[in-house]
Amino acid sequence: MPQKNILLLQNNPQVENQGNADELLRTFDLKPIAYTLKPGDVLSLRVQSTTPAEFDFLATGATVFGAQDPVLSGYTLDAEGNILLPAVGKVALNGLTMPEARIKVTEALSSFLSDPTVNLRLLTFRYTIIGEVPRQGQFTTYQDNINLMEALATAGGFSPYSNRSNIKLVRYENGVAKLYKFSLLDDNTLSKNNFYLQPNDMIVVDPLPAKNIRENLLTNVTLTLSLLSTISLLVLRFTQ
Repeated sequence: MPQKNILLLQNNPQVENQGNADELLRTFDLKPIAYTLKPGDVLSLRVQSTTPAEFDFLATGATVFGAQDPVLSGYTLDAEGNILLPAVGKVALNGLTMPEARIKVTEALSSFLSDPTVNLRLLTFRYTIIGEVPRQGQFTTYQDNINLMEALATAGGFSPYSNRSNIKLVRYENGVAKLYKFSLLDDNTLSKNNFYLQPNDMIVVDPLPAKNIRENLLTNVTLTLSLLSTISLLVLRFTQ
């Protein structure tokens, strides 16, 4: 490949079909799905207020950012979708989005603290990526939402043999596993309903056929040639 096609930020690039940074190519209507809280979700809670520290019952133990395992220090929604806060008691968050939950917790604290500012995050937004990527595994995000391409980036992007046109998404809902397929060669993928992940989604990246050819066919050819060479040497030795 010519160096002019890979060298970044050249002074006077002489490359055909260059992109124009100020030219808008297309627009897409994104369809992020707002996640609603469910029993078993774990939330981090950080509260700031004008209440003096000696009267602020959330001044200690409420900040879980930076803890070795934030989930262990978080607030878990019980079987009915409530979190239990000191002095406040149960706060029902089941079925609420994260912005709605922040408002609900703020309202619950307003009777106990002066001008509370609530920072609430979901600690159990996990997803799994397996297949033809540099780093397979389970990942955690503290964003309220993450899309397919952002998730793949956390796994190191694609390997040379990733099949970008056949990416599977497995989603578990109400005891049912649902399978979807994406092609990241198609820019219309940006506007798909399932482009944004939900907690516990699994992404599977298939390999290109070329990988099978390289790892199996070429290996078999090499072994066959090696075997034929060995046989030829043996025949030549015993016929002399």
